[in-house]
Amino acid sequence: MNLVSILVPAAIILVAMAVLNIPLYLAILAATLYIAVFAIRIPVESIFTGIFDNVAKTSFLCIPFFVLTGTLIQASTLGSRLINLFMVVLRSTKAGLAIACLFSNAVFGAISGSSPAAVATFGKIVYEPLAKVQGPALSMGIITSSGALSTIIPPSITLIIFGIATESSVTSLFMAGFLPGILLVAVVSMYLVWRCSKNARLGLYESGVQERPTRTEIGAAFIRAIPVLILPVLILGGIYSGTFTPTEAGAVAAIYSFVVAFFFLKDIPPRQLPRQLADACRVTSQIFILIAVSTCFAQVATMAQLPSMITASFSEFDKITFLLMLNVLLLIVGCFFDTGAAILILAPLLMPAAYSLGIDPIHLGIIFTVNLSIGMFTPPFGLNIFVAQSVLKKPMGEISAALLPYIVLYVAGLLVITYVPEISLVLPRLLL
Repeated sequence: MNLVSILVPAAIILVAMAVLNIPLYLAILAATLYIAVFAIRIPVESIFTGIFDNVAKTSFLCIPFFVLTGTLIQASTLGSRLINLFMVVLRSTKAGLAIACLFSNAVFGAISGSSPAAVATFGKIVYEPLAKVQGPALSMGIITSSGALSTIIPPSITLIIFGIATESSVTSLFMAGFLPGILLVAVVSMYLVWRCSKNARLGLYESGVQERPTRTEIGAAFIRAIPVLILPVLILGGIYSGTFTPTEAGAVAAIYSFVVAFFFLKDIPPRQLPRQLADACRVTSQIFILIAVSTCFAQVATMAQLPSMITASFSEFDKITFLLMLNVLLLIVGCFFDTGAAILILAPLLMPAAYSLGIDPIHLGIIFTVNLSIGMFTPPFGLNIFVAQSVLKKPMGEISAALLPYIVLYVAGLLVITYVPEISLVLPRLLL
């Protein structure tokens, strides 16, 4: 069988079941069974054995730890302490509150790596004061889109999954995510300053008064934020110094968050702790079942020699054209599919073709991650949109319209990251 006769029916099965609102893991499993039974004719029982084997790996243990960390931060005051610090420091600057939301998401990404958790955490705090100053559209747009930074800036669950799927260094991927994340923060910050400069009412206060924060206010906000500021230093410092593996760093982060939130700050009452643990288990289960079936699909596709067929079909394209086609594909896929599932299905298929064109696997991982992070706030099915709709109680149409400028900004940043690979590769090459 050729590439078209295998991929087209599998894609039709996958897309049709997804459109019918059948759970994504079942749609992926159905496509996997089609290739296994009709293309390469392997025993069906091997598929279900593989489902278990694919998640029974110690490298995946860091995922539940980081999920639990994000859950505990969201349930406690750690998130509000973080954004309050930036709100105080940036109070007298143009677009200060909007940029505070952006910076908080960037730091939150260095703690939990969960985009939906960032939207839920900061949406509750920032929306009302920002909407009073700059209007609901800017507030909805920045809250929903800036959560994507938590997917790009390490430690990122998406980068972890890419590293495992392609056998790339997770530590190198973490380091590679820094500068692309900072680039996107800078691009959006400049846009916010320009947009807010058109509005006479600037700053934090509805009255438009821009009071410069005192040293006492900054000091008090910094002291309150110390418990949460320690976390990124602990996680990333431990990983890059060689003290922790990513899995151990996730465990340390979860234990630290629990001890601080439960015992010291007492933000989580004992009666609510089982609920928070159950939420973390639910999210972890959703991620792991997608990992299991998506990895099975990638394995079956490899057995059907799809990667080599794809490499051969791309042999006539140059590097620039391939990267452009890859971005278009990933932007479309990111609008409809879970980021982890998209990586586990597409990365093993496209990696050989990218490697044959001289594209660094670490750079490819950042391209995948940035593309799929944009999909998380792109209508109609971006996950962050649904989270924002639940938190902000706003119609999906209003949120989607507010996101259009940010989609353009992120895509512009994506093109720079794609065609200037040194932005992603300079830190891993210098420091590892």
